[in-house]
Amino acid sequence: MRPIVQLSSLIRPAVALVAAAAPVLTPAQQDAVRAEYRKLTPAEIEAHPAPALPDGAKLARIDVSARMRSASFGHKTFLAVRLESADGGADRPVEFWVEYGRSTNHPARLFGPFALPATP
Repeated sequence: MRPIVQLSSLIRPAVALVAAAAPVLTPAQQDAVRAEYRKLTPAEIEAHPAPALPDGAKLARIDVSARMRSASFGHKTFLAVRLESADGGADRPVEFWVEYGRSTNHPARLFGPFALPATP
């Protein structure tokens, strides 16, 4: 006879996954971070190599990869945005790192942090 699996044992792991989901930025916050990123030149970005993202930081990611016809030579570019809880409990972006994914010509690289202007 096969044991009966309790429904609660199946739900608990799913609830844990939802609770551990990555933080999400509002569309306005994403636009503000993208705008700050676009102000930087490649030389300004690459002048700030970073060894790793900070441990334990609350991070959201934004895909800012250039649209390419051939993915074999391109790399993905993400902005890793560190969030901080404001007085009201809402998260606000405070700084970001630029993550260049591995491509056929370069290894993965990380640059930053780059400060974000304070938002009201």
